[in-house]
Amino acid sequence: MKKVVLSLTVMFLFACHIMAQTSVLKGTVTDELDGSPIPGVSVFVKGTTVGTVSTPDGSYTLNVPADASTIVFSFVGMQTSEVAYSGQSTINMALKSESMDVDEVVVVAYGTAKKSSFTGSAATVKGDNIAKMQTSSVTQALAGTAAGLQVAGTGQPGSDASIRIRGIGSINAASSPLIVVDGVPYTGTISSINPQDIESLSVLKDAASAALYGSRAANGVVMITTKKGKQGKMQVNFDSRVGVNSLGVPMYDVMEDPGEYYLKSWEALGTQLGDRTLASQRLLSELGGYNAYGSSITQIVSPDGVLTDAPYLYNDNWFDEMFSRGIRQEYNLNFSGANDQTKYFMSLGYLNDEGIVANTGYERISTRANIEHNVTDWFQVGTNISYSRGIQSQPRATGSSNFSNPFMFAQNIAPIYPVFVYDGNGDRQYSDSGELLYDFGSGKGHDMGKRPWGANTNPASSSQTDLNETLNDNLSTRTFLKFDIYDGLSFTSNLGYDVRNRLNTTFYSPLHGDAQNVNGRSYKYSYRYETTTFNQLLNYNKSFGKHTISALTGHESYGYTMNYLMASKVQFLDPKNHELNNGAVMNDMGSYTNEHSIESYLGQLTYDYGGKYYFSASIRRDGSSKFHPDNRWGNFWSVGGSWRINQESFLADVDWLDNLKLKSSYGVQGNDGILDNAGNVVYTPYMDLYNVINVDNKPALSLYYKGNPDLTWETSHNFNIGVEMSAYRNRLNVEFEYFVRNTYDLLFNNPVPNSTGIAYVPENIADMVNKGIDFTVGGDLIRRGGFTWNMSLNATHYKNEITRLPEDKREDGIIRGSKILQEGGSIYDFYMVKYAGVDATNGDALYWMKSTDAEGNITWERTNDYDDALATSREVVGTSLPDLIGGVSTSLNYKGFDLFVQTAFQIGGKVYDSSYAGMMSSGRAGANWHADIHNSWTPENTNTNVPRVEYGYQEANQQSDRFLTDASYFNIRNITLGYTFKPQLLNQMNIQSLRIYMAADNVALFSKRKGLDPRQFFDGSTEYKYNAVRTMSLGLNVTF
Repeated sequence: MKKVVLSLTVMFLFACHIMAQTSVLKGTVTDELDGSPIPGVSVFVKGTTVGTVSTPDGSYTLNVPADASTIVFSFVGMQTSEVAYSGQSTINMALKSESMDVDEVVVVAYGTAKKSSFTGSAATVKGDNIAKMQTSSVTQALAGTAAGLQVAGTGQPGSDASIRIRGIGSINAASSPLIVVDGVPYTGTISSINPQDIESLSVLKDAASAALYGSRAANGVVMITTKKGKQGKMQVNFDSRVGVNSLGVPMYDVMEDPGEYYLKSWEALGTQLGDRTLASQRLLSELGGYNAYGSSITQIVSPDGVLTDAPYLYNDNWFDEMFSRGIRQEYNLNFSGANDQTKYFMSLGYLNDEGIVANTGYERISTRANIEHNVTDWFQVGTNISYSRGIQSQPRATGSSNFSNPFMFAQNIAPIYPVFVYDGNGDRQYSDSGELLYDFGSGKGHDMGKRPWGANTNPASSSQTDLNETLNDNLSTRTFLKFDIYDGLSFTSNLGYDVRNRLNTTFYSPLHGDAQNVNGRSYKYSYRYETTTFNQLLNYNKSFGKHTISALTGHESYGYTMNYLMASKVQFLDPKNHELNNGAVMNDMGSYTNEHSIESYLGQLTYDYGGKYYFSASIRRDGSSKFHPDNRWGNFWSVGGSWRINQESFLADVDWLDNLKLKSSYGVQGNDGILDNAGNVVYTPYMDLYNVINVDNKPALSLYYKGNPDLTWETSHNFNIGVEMSAYRNRLNVEFEYFVRNTYDLLFNNPVPNSTGIAYVPENIADMVNKGIDFTVGGDLIRRGGFTWNMSLNATHYKNEITRLPEDKREDGIIRGSKILQEGGSIYDFYMVKYAGVDATNGDALYWMKSTDAEGNITWERTNDYDDALATSREVVGTSLPDLIGGVSTSLNYKGFDLFVQTAFQIGGKVYDSSYAGMMSSGRAGANWHADIHNSWTPENTNTNVPRVEYGYQEANQQSDRFLTDASYFNIRNITLGYTFKPQLLNQMNIQSLRIYMAADNVALFSKRKGLDPRQFFDGSTEYKYNAVRTMSLGLNVTF
């Protein structure tokens, strides 16, 4: 009996002990907007796995450990809230929507600002939304996310997209925005930054937000802020996703049936020869001797146009052989936490992104350590170090004229040509070593004939034996020291150092292809990029009653060095070894160094009166080494102001209005990034540049660039005015802005007569303006009972005009291929001959030609002489500038489920579809046609706008407005569906959060023509770039 009593006593005391260790906390979670209960809210003790979830009526019960200090309330679509815990028995929580908040913090030049007090123009993209996109570069994830932002790119894994903010602001100078990472300008590859490490991205669009960066901010600024540790115990997060890459945009609708191609070729040949019988006899020889029916069939098409009914000997599909699905794997692990002295965030990431072409893809290992420490209450230090190693494998060639480009070759090779070598029985042939033999169409060796188009080329084979690989090592450091001197006065010094080593190897196999005649060719390119940014900033912040003043002054030095070394050899012994020591003969060699530096002095002043009236001003003086010492320094500045009208007494009774702000700014920014006509940066454009050449085995100089010592800054004068409004407790948010961007003294490569021996001279001789509107509207469509539906729309409309050209160019303008630069026109204007249809009597292509009589009267008439029309009658026939660009995003959340959709769109504008134009030729023996060629003129089909097919007839697809195509598109960029498990299911496993999800990127593109992707270029051109890739993945995210 004593043992029983003792046992009961021990059990009672233990139970009391347990009860003493925990407390019961109860409460209700509601929506701040309407007071409705929110089920499914995660309620947990910060830094632990102790948690629960609210019931359908919004109530919760939580057993809280004795050492708990903070209770966290988290729900997707709502702002996470934290409450200090000191033994309360009840905590009721009203959650706010995650929609735009007037107190949202915006990352700006050299600091942050509250959205309510910000006088400039900026858009913020959350890191969580960026992380949903399955891209190797954050730039690829930005399409459709912010007003004023245009993105153009390809599907090549590891490639960065091009970005433009509020249009193209220059003709011959760089138009890309300045990239700033954690407060310091960044010149490395964006793809080296793991998108999972990004906390937020801000796009600075006007002078008030960007002018403090002076000479480098004329094209706007993209501010990338990486993650930091948050207050609380260490959290461990692991994210894993595995998926499949496939072709995201279909190929053009080309002929795929050999018989179909033979028939059309017979028609084109017969038209040329004027003899169908002779065409039947010569058809095979014209096509290189390739007979898809076998040698027993000597006449494929009869003189009366009947195709043989014999079975095919072979019928290879070039698309299937060159393109396939790739596996995409991504794994990310991070550790983070913070206490009163130290914040830390450390991450490790691995990405393997296989391309849709054999031996293409991107592999990256990345790591980051971001640590901040309060040494004393007045001294803070921090460092952010990241390293990545990326290997990018690309097709050996790109472009419309290179047969080694698989995207061009697959869509232009006629279907009568086999991928492999076949014998007379239709069996594929093998080499002595047992490898499949590929047909290169060279007419030599095992090849089955000599192709008249694409001879000695087979990308299906060369993609496996040739090499185009780039290795990037990126090290980036950001270190700061901050001293709090006295009562709002502080001093900060930042040091940024970026170094990138890039090694490219391009190898052409000696076994076949265009390097076979030199027994193989290999190139090695070595680049080392090194940049250093060092600044010293003095800050002062002080409030006096209703007055708040912030002041900044400082100095900054920027230095850039690029070292280049290349070598090439031919005559390789081992056909599989691309190292130069395997080559016997030196082919080429060279090296050079480029340097650039900027010295800067800067200052900024902001003033706030009563939370209603705001004023800002900034100035920066930059000296750039790109200009002659007499023209080296430039002054850049901005002023801005805003008025929070809703804070006025006359709106005090308007309960539904949360924020109404009028803002405006004006300022001047600079650009020193002049480019040559090939798009390369010129680092000393004020100097004459020479090549060293060999003359009689002695060195001599040859002028290749004529410098201009009078060259100076290109300046952008930016005006911005806008309205911001939030209503119904931030349930509805609207922003509207009007901008004018005048660019003066454009850095311009002015063409000069050929007799001078040079093509152009760089000068400041043109002006241009972009003006338009940005519009954003978003908010919560539904917020009730734990269900939230948020939607956001952004759109931009702008126009471009050239307002000044050199006097000698004003009358005729400057013609650049299919474009023209002329006063009153736009840099986006197409300048072409107008297509006039088809002569119904003979199938000739017709073009409009202008003539002027003695009295100056202009008349238009049709002509079949394209050269005459080209010489006299080109006109502005359209623009590549769209009428509207933007995006729509939406998110839905209910009981742990979350759905996110991001889209992008473009309305209007034109694209010159040169790829389609090439497929609509009158006949290139061996080259494929688009299916639309079936509508070509024949004596039986005279009512058509497609000219007759005829070998050698060059007029049919000449450059004209016939191939200008509507550039409108709608792109479903991303769909992500996820489910977050309830905390009570995870507590026993010491898991704080567990989410599974499915993600699809580049789901669909709707454009004018199948195969056309208007997203690849800003200027309305097309080229056979790496097609966009669709990615479908499954993912897991877990936090411990």
